[in-house]
Amino acid sequence: MSTTDDDVPGRTRRVRRLGARISEARRLRGLVVDPDLQAVEMERQGRRTLAGLWFFLALGLVFTTEGVQRFLAGDATPADPLWWAAWAVEPMFAGLLIVLVNFEAVILSHGVEPGHPWWQRLKHVLLASTLAMNVLPQLAPLVTGDWAGFNLGSLAVHAIIPVIVYGLAEVIPVIQARRRQVIRQAYAYAAEVEHQEQPDASTPGAAPAPEPVPVAEAPPTPAPPPAPVAAPAAASPAPDPGLGGAKLPAPTVQALRDAHHRATSQGREFTTADVRQVARLPEPLAARIAADLTGRVPA
Repeated sequence: MSTTDDDVPGRTRRVRRLGARISEARRLRGLVVDPDLQAVEMERQGRRTLAGLWFFLALGLVFTTEGVQRFLAGDATPADPLWWAAWAVEPMFAGLLIVLVNFEAVILSHGVEPGHPWWQRLKHVLLASTLAMNVLPQLAPLVTGDWAGFNLGSLAVHAIIPVIVYGLAEVIPVIQARRRQVIRQAYAYAAEVEHQEQPDASTPGAAPAPEPVPVAEAPPTPAPPPAPVAAPAAASPAPDPGLGGAKLPAPTVQALRDAHHRATSQGREFTTADVRQVARLPEPLAARIAADLTGRVPA
C-alpha cells in the first residue's frame, strides 16, 4: 500500500506553511511595486538622510566658526567690539552657502542645472575663505620659527573639517534631486506597466470580427449587407517617432528627454545605460531610443 503526502502529517503542515508564505509573497509583490508606496518610503528615507546630513553640517560649521573668530579677533578681548563682530563672519558665510544649496536642490529636483559660472565660483570663494582662516593660524608658528607651538593634528583637523562641510553642502542637493528622480521613475514604470496591460486596437486581431450574414431560405430580394463594425479607438497614444517607434507613455517620454538633456549639458554621450536608468526597457529597444535621441544610426 503506497503512502501519499497527505498521509504524512509533517509533510502536510510543511505544504500549508509554504502555501501561506507564497500567498503572502504574492500580496506583498503588489505592494512593493506600488508607486505611491515607493514615493512615501523614498520621502521618509530621504528626510532621515537629509536630517542627519544637516545635523553634521551644523556641527562642522560650529567648529569652523570658532576658527574664523580666532583668526579675525586676534589679540582682541571681549571688551572690543571686533571680538564680537568676528563671531558673525562664519555664520554669514554659512548662511549664504545654505541658501545656495537649498535653491540648487529645488531646481535640480526638476532637472534644471544652475548653468552660471558664478554659481560654483561663489561656493568656492566661501570654502576658500573659511579654509584659509582656519588653516593660517595653525601655520603661524612655522613662520615665526616656534616649532614647539606647531601642532600637526590641529592643522589637519582645521583643514579637513571645512572641506567636509563644503562636500556636505554639495551632496545635499544631489540627494534631493535623486530622491525626486526615483519617485518619477516609479510612477513612469507604473504607467508603462498599465499601458502594456491595456488592449491595443491597432494590433492585429484586436478589432472584433464582423458577424456572418444570415442567409434566408427564399428571399424575394438579396439581403443588404450589414454595416461595417468600426474598430474601437486605440487605448494608447500613437508611437513617438523620435523614440525608436516604441509606444511609451508621456511621463516616460518626458523623463527620457530630460535625461538626454542632462547628459548633453554635462558634455557626455547619451547611452543605452542612461535609457535603462529612466525606464526598464529591453536593451535593443533602449539602444534604438538612445540612438534616436542622439541622432545616431542604431546598430
